Amino acid sequence: MSRSQRSRVAAASALLLAAGCSGLVGANTQPEAEPAPAAPSISQEVIGQTPWPVKTRYVVDLWLHGLAMLSTDTSRTPPFRRDYRDAMIVAKNSRNILTQLDQNAEMLQHGLRVNPRLMDGARLALREGSWEEMGNDIAAFLTSGADSASGKKRPSVLTTWKRAPRTSQETSEMMAALGAIYRTDADREWLKTFALSLTDEHSKFYEQYWREQQRALRPALAAADSQISQRYLKQFRSYLRGVQLQTGEVLLSLPLGGEGRSILEGQHSIAIGFPASPDSSLDAVYELAHEIVSPVAEQAVRERIAPAEFRSGIGAQLESPAKVRGGAMLLQRAVPELVAGYERHYLAEARITSGRADLDSVFVRAFPLRQSIIDGMDQRLDEVLKAAD
Repeated sequence: MSRSQRSRVAAASALLLAAGCSGLVGANTQPEAEPAPAAPSISQEVIGQTPWPVKTRYVVDLWLHGLAMLSTDTSRTPPFRRDYRDAMIVAKNSRNILTQLDQNAEMLQHGLRVNPRLMDGARLALREGSWEEMGNDIAAFLTSGADSASGKKRPSVLTTWKRAPRTSQETSEMMAALGAIYRTDADREWLKTFALSLTDEHSKFYEQYWREQQRALRPALAAADSQISQRYLKQFRSYLRGVQLQTGEVLLSLPLGGEGRSILEGQHSIAIGFPASPDSSLDAVYELAHEIVSPVAEQAVRERIAPAEFRSGIGAQLESPAKVRGGAMLLQRAVPELVAGYERHYLAEARITSGRADLDSVFVRAFPLRQSIIDGMDQRLDEVLKAAD
């Protein structure tokens, strides 16, 4: 089923979702595939024709916005801009706006503390084209009569919603992906509350805010695209070919910090932070390097730690510094003149200043990593680049 056909299925299901609640795709309005400003929609804008076009996408930002408003992450490279939540609180307060996301925050935060894996749903938003599509997929998943993990029949967690009479292959795939993350009744109840809270946030605040930001940041979008598509992408080409990432998309996202979010299997989508201005557009190149090195970093961590450590969760803890260090190692090979700027960028993300000290030394101390993992990334990067020649 095509995207346009799928949108029509979503629109039809929205009528069913409206009974008893605002639904997942809008509040008392006919759903749209994307917010439709008077000017051409920047959410679908692609500047130039390149293997990795730079874009923005509303559904990605809305989902990440919701998680950012619930997040209290204090890691060295946080997934969301450190000032994002406070800035959004100020913006909503100035407009005297209170939404279900605010009212349900305590319950949703509790769910994330009990099961941090619920955060993994952020990557699924990268697979959706619009909030309408995601709402339809979530509604289909939550109202399905069988547990996708066990195959056992269970009552719907949503008594007021009906399952769409027919689902596309894409919706079926998304239902399976949602089932792999939201496995229990408690997880699905969390997802329902979060999705309904985002719908209220969307209709009362975030859609308008997002449009305003897209207009204000249009020069930064153009500058980031120029840096990636026109200047530096060709210098990553050998590496991208070596890790089977010849094509994909780069999404600039308002809530994200230096950690980024990516899908690099099947669909290749990389979401990174939106540069604050054209002057900071190189930040997009730094964060792209951080994300595309993920396959190498994750492989090195898997292969260079004990199986028991991996099962205990130590591997996941090591992946973050491995990606930061791996990005610098990739740039040293592909674009060496950007290494110093990359190191300063991630030190700033960690709120560390180098002062007059040696920049490389400060960077290494800030993101410590086992030498065996460093050696593994070194070896793999050399193999990838040699194979691509």
